Amino acid sequence: MEVAIGMALWLKGIILLTCLERDVSSSPIQNGTMKEIIVQLHNLKNPKQPLSCNSSMVWQVNFGKEKLCAALEVLNNVTDCPEIDRLRRNMNHLLANSTRNENCLKVQDTQIQLSRFLKDLLTFLQKSIRNEGILKSSLGNFTKA
Repeated sequence: MEVAIGMALWLKGIILLTCLERDVSSSPIQNGTMKEIIVQLHNLKNPKQPLSCNSSMVWQVNFGKEKLCAALEVLNNVTDCPEIDRLRRNMNHLLANSTRNENCLKVQDTQIQLSRFLKDLLTFLQKSIRNEGILKSSLGNFTKA
């Protein structure tokens, strides 16, 4: 009888841990997409192959206050820059259409060059991953509430 109760408690604990792990860990798709975004940002800041739209002016995003969807909004407003199309697609995929028809960029007072924006975005993502890891909960913090 005691063995059966012990086994039941053990099985219940395994099920609970499995459920918690699924809720806390991010999906492999999100991890892969985030990794691709970071690699693309590294490649875009390569001084040997400057962007054709490097001097384009975009709204500055304060990543301490704004959400990641604001960065996507800025990228969506860049025209005639085929080099960022793949980055834009991956960010759309990462945010999973959570920003459809929403205005995430709250403050539009300063414009910077696209190259500076991409560098700031890369720095923000690297710090976020280092500090928080890529979790569903932290990914949710990137999107508009």
